Amino acid sequence: MKPLRVATLAISNPLRVITLATLAVLLSLSVSMAAFASGPVAAPQAAPASEGPFITAIGTGVVPPSSTDFISPQQTLYISAQSVSGPDDIQKASDEMQARLVAIRGALEKLGVPLSGVHFTYLNVNPQFGAPQPGSPSPVEKGQPLPQTVTRYTIDASMTADIPSVKLLVPAMNAATQNGATRVNVSAGGKGYQPSSFNPAKADLDKAMADAVEQARSSATSMATATGKKLGEIQSVSAMQPMPDCCPPNTGWRVQVTVTFKIAP
Repeated sequence: MKPLRVATLAISNPLRVITLATLAVLLSLSVSMAAFASGPVAAPQAAPASEGPFITAIGTGVVPPSSTDFISPQQTLYISAQSVSGPDDIQKASDEMQARLVAIRGALEKLGVPLSGVHFTYLNVNPQFGAPQPGSPSPVEKGQPLPQTVTRYTIDASMTADIPSVKLLVPAMNAATQNGATRVNVSAGGKGYQPSSFNPAKADLDKAMADAVEQARSSATSMATATGKKLGEIQSVSAMQPMPDCCPPNTGWRVQVTVTFKIAP
């Protein structure tokens, strides 16, 4: 009877056998997955290396003054004219003033003043009222002012001229007065004039730029030597607009460049 009981037990618990087998499989999978998850992790990639070390230096160059620089700054000539007219010939006087301005403009053009720098400013006609003449009616009637009588007109006109050189300044003033101007004034610098808008001669500028780059190279070489490095080729160059020299001797032009050099391997 004992063997039968053993056989009966084995058959009567098939679910337990299956459950134990399933648990073994699941445990095996869990161990495998844990081993996979805890496996070696790849090291993070290093940040991209920089393009390389550089040295940046600034250099300056000076264009010496020439004999033409002293007399080249532009001047503005302010020209005005005035006339007086009676009430009956105001139109004629106005036409005469306009003709006077045209004559001044033509005289300046003959001197070599560019017409692009000659500008009309204004033309004003101002009535002048006078006291009643003997025998004229009273300016007030029944307490109300009567229209005043215009006795004359004053005509004012103005124009400006940008004189490109001091050499032309006095001839331009004479030309204006000889053609009807009653007043002339001078101001340094033309309309919109900025010293930085003018450049020295190209040959002089090229030499100053070369001197500036060489000065920057010399400074960069000293910095490289001081840090135990060796200067390489130029990486980039930038330059500022040439400017009139502001420092003693207060003449000429100054240029400035910024040069970046590579460090030689």
